[in-house]
Amino acid sequence: MKPMTPLAVLVLLTSPAFAETWRCEVPYDEVNGGGRVTIEDDRLVFLSNWPHRDPEILKCTKNGLTSECMSADLATNRNGGASVFAKLFSIVWEKDGGPPTTITTRQLSAIFHAHENGYAIAEAFPSIGYRFPVTDCQAD
Repeated sequence: MKPMTPLAVLVLLTSPAFAETWRCEVPYDEVNGGGRVTIEDDRLVFLSNWPHRDPEILKCTKNGLTSECMSADLATNRNGGASVFAKLFSIVWEKDGGPPTTITTRQLSAIFHAHENGYAIAEAFPSIGYRFPVTDCQAD
């Protein structure tokens, strides 16, 4: 086994320190009801102020100043087909390392029919998209 250089040890020990968690407020609007969002490098959690909504937990990837987050649901329908609903969040980070100021979301859905060789898209619905602000962000 090769010995590790002091620089390699330092990089391994400090790399988690560069992974920040941001907790931000989401002002009320008619689409999402407002609430709070927690943004990490590998996930996003949105807690709506509306009591009937469960927390949304999305998996994320971060590349440079952009994070892309996604959650998806798959359900079978009565005729053996399936329906898919996906929610995508895009976050653009500030160049100075500060928190984002807006999050853009797109919601996609489609219905698939079962065929002998798999599934085929029966209907794809137009994507719904909107942008909402985030404020009062604090780094943990």
